[in-house]
Parts: sequence; structure tokens; C-alpha cells
Amino acid sequence: MRQKMAKTFLFFFFCSFGENSAALTADKEQTMHVMADSADLNQQTHKGTYLGNVELIQGTTNVQANKAITIGNEKNQLMVAIASGVPGKQAHYWTTTDPAKPPVHAYADTIKYFPLKHLIELIGNAKVEQGANSFSADKITYDIVNQHVISNGTKKQRITIIYHPEKKSS
Repeated sequence: MRQKMAKTFLFFFFCSFGENSAALTADKEQTMHVMADSADLNQQTHKGTYLGNVELIQGTTNVQANKAITIGNEKNQLMVAIASGVPGKQAHYWTTTDPAKPPVHAYADTIKYFPLKHLIELIGNAKVEQGANSFSADKITYDIVNQHVISNGTKKQRITIIYHPEKKSS
């Protein structure tokens, strides 16, 4: 029973990430706004570097970081997006998956998104929260297509899952 609840919880949290996500469908159709103190965009190398108070907003999906890097390929496909925080302020991703539920928040020292591989990595003091539920570990990797979470504890930080079952109305 606990294993089923944990799988349900993990699926719910991580299905909010990536292109197969449960984030509001309308978000993908919204204009994306990227703001930063500075930007260095190189068409020849397909690399973008955004520094200082970086914010990305697209509908209900948001990212805040100190630094963000995007690397593309010759076809202008995004290969990897990396958002990094600074000591005391982690990179932060959040989105609304269902208007009737609290937003999903993800925090890590570094957040990496590999859209062509359908992978997300939360690295360094990683934590995913929705309402009172949370999952934390040093590193959390999520395979979007296979809905597979891989996380290993360390000697300093074990994996912690806190899940509060939904209360059924009587």
C-alpha cells in the first residue's frame, strides 16, 4: 500500500515537468517571457547565457535562477537548459497542474532539463513540493516518457518522502 501511494505521489509530482507534462495545456500556447540582468546569445554556437535574477514565465509555469544556460543543436532544437542558484537561494521551478490543486514547486542548486532525452535532473539539495506533500534528496532524476524516478541518498542526505493522502468527503 505504501509503495502504491509513493508511486502515485512521485508520478503526480514529476508529471508536471517537461513536454509530456500535466501543466496547464494553455501554458504551452502562452507567450514566453525571459528576463535577466544580462544575456549572451550566440547563434553560431546555439548557446544562450542569462545572468542575474533570471526569470522565465510562460502562463502558470515559472523558473527563477541566478544563471541559466540553453544549448541547442544545428536544427535549433533545445538540447539542454540549465538553471542554477547561488548559496542561500536555489533555482526554483513552479507550475500549476490543476487549478483545483496547489502549484508544484521544485527547488535545487541546479535544475537540468534535456527535452530530446525527456529527462529532468534536480541536483543538490533537491526538493519537490505540492501543498503539504514533498520529496527530497540530494539528486532526483525523472524520465518523463517512462515516468521513472531515480534518486539515491548520500551519507549526508537520505531520501525523504512526505505524503498526505487526500481526504475523502463523506
